[in-house]
Amino acid sequence: MIDLIGIGLGPFNLSLAALLSNQPNITSKFFEQKGEFNWHRGMIFPYTTLQVPFMADLVTLIDPTSPYTFLNYLHTQHRLLKFYFLEDFEIYRKEYNHYCQWVAGQLNSAVFDAKVIDVALQENGNGFTLTVCEHGKIQTYIAKNIVIGTGSQPLLPLFLQQIAERAPHHCMHTAKFSENFNFNHIRRTDTLTKVLVLGSGQSAAEVYQVLFDQQFDKNNEVNFQLDWLTRSAGFFPMEYTPLGLEHFSPAYINYFYNLSPMTKACAVSKQDLLHKGMSVNTIKAIYHQLYERSITNQETYSSLMSNYELLDATLDNTSNNMISLTFRQHEQDSRFSTEYDCVIAGTGYKDELPQCLSGLFSAIEYDEFEQPKVNRNYTLRYQNYSKNAKDSGRIFVQNKETHSHGVGAGDLGLGAYRAGYIANELMGRQVYDTEALEIFQRFGE
Repeated sequence: MIDLIGIGLGPFNLSLAALLSNQPNITSKFFEQKGEFNWHRGMIFPYTTLQVPFMADLVTLIDPTSPYTFLNYLHTQHRLLKFYFLEDFEIYRKEYNHYCQWVAGQLNSAVFDAKVIDVALQENGNGFTLTVCEHGKIQTYIAKNIVIGTGSQPLLPLFLQQIAERAPHHCMHTAKFSENFNFNHIRRTDTLTKVLVLGSGQSAAEVYQVLFDQQFDKNNEVNFQLDWLTRSAGFFPMEYTPLGLEHFSPAYINYFYNLSPMTKACAVSKQDLLHKGMSVNTIKAIYHQLYERSITNQETYSSLMSNYELLDATLDNTSNNMISLTFRQHEQDSRFSTEYDCVIAGTGYKDELPQCLSGLFSAIEYDEFEQPKVNRNYTLRYQNYSKNAKDSGRIFVQNKETHSHGVGAGDLGLGAYRAGYIANELMGRQVYDTEALEIFQRFGE
């Protein structure tokens, strides 16, 4: 029986795998259905960086002596002095992805091309049977505990999802942009092609930048009209001041966890700019791009509009694949309809438990908002769990607990802390110091 099996291998489960790799008393395997580690592959553009400092790597904030730190990665790549002279805390997304691949390549517990198909509870409640399609072959494993690290899934409004399925080159989530966008597939010869970006988060902003640079051909002829709309009140920056960032801390998790479910839901609804806005540098860069193009009063071929909520979208049944969209302007309470050849939507992500757990869904306890109940130690509450079993039968979750633990659930900087917390739970003692990450604020009594 394996002590822990991880389902999914993104940064958070990779962090836990790295921390457990030097703990000989804990056996573990982490299964990932992809053939290799690739984090947000569709959003790795030139010059794009993480929105967190390099110390928000897989291990540093819980174990800075680990061989899997980003600084040690740079050292092994002979890039440490170059990074030193760069004098920038933010690291390129491309390099972060390669760093994670470097870590994964050293871990015997990391298994790729392995999809967990089903998870069943052992009859005694003290463990799980997992059915895994591993390199094309069906395998069965027994695990004392499991940890869910399947990440969040791109979310499109239903009417856009239906269009995306029928015409993927004409409608897509920003997560699919690099994979699906090709101007030659949407080019029109009879009139100017029109492209629309939806949303005002970092992903939408970066897609807008990439498209902005592609708007004109080598003869300085415009390729397409590029518009950017958001239902938000404006194109605002993400809160990135030190005291605001202290919400991404164990102290805030402890405070938030003990609030009532209604208070938690209300707090989360007011904290979008802590984790959903654009970086100030991105906003400035976009403004510089617009300003530079407008010199001599040249047409920018781009419109930016806020307070516009998308109400409906339909796909033309002809070969043109034009998308008709209806919007409502909130403050004016007015509606208008228009057509675009391509829509790229930065409409966020959804957190769901993976379908391989469907056999346990009815046993999981849910709160009044139909969210799974998560204990402080990141374990799901479920009805058949043996209350006397302290070392088996537990389902840990990573990045599925915003509703219970606060906005830091998806933050890379807190990933190492949570992985250390879970590792301590598995080992039954404090190997990693989860009390060391102190801040200045007190959030409550």
